[in-house]
Amino acid sequence: MPRVVDHEERRWEIVFALWLVIAQQGIEGVSLRHVAAEAGVSMGRIQHYFGTKDALVLAGCTALVDRAYGGYQETADAAPRERLLHVMSQQIPRDDAGRVGVSVWYAYVAKSINDAAVRQVLAEARRGAEDECVRLIVADRDVSAEAALTQARRLLALADGLTLRVLVRDLEPDEALGMLEAEVGRG
Repeated sequence: MPRVVDHEERRWEIVFALWLVIAQQGIEGVSLRHVAAEAGVSMGRIQHYFGTKDALVLAGCTALVDRAYGGYQETADAAPRERLLHVMSQQIPRDDAGRVGVSVWYAYVAKSINDAAVRQVLAEARRGAEDECVRLIVADRDVSAEAALTQARRLLALADGLTLRVLVRDLEPDEALGMLEAEVGRG
């Protein structure tokens, strides 16, 4: 009797292995051979699911964005201010696993300089986050969409800066989260 293969699970295992390779060696260190070794699968299996190294790298970028969006969807029943805080704080690494995830994100940011497909995925994700923050700010406060856009951009820039400081261990995660909570609460 043939085995039942969960193709989504296999794809996910390969993407996770890709992220580990990126975290250890950067995107320039990615090869199908390295990812296959990390995932414990053959290079042929990776080619079957993704085709090329470039397609794998792009799929990993998309999966990273999708995973963050999935985490945000879990806040659907929360108040607008709580959801806004989630958007602002989700990128701040709270532990070593989070630090790996953020380092992979920044590797993709660097890659986006010379890779139009990665740049498009990241730009769409950032625009989506900004649009959602504007919507949440308008829902939480009595402000115009224009004022909400200014606030959203200010908060996102603060979150980016705090994330970088936590990543390089210049600031503790709790300090960064406290600063974000205070800013979101200020309105």
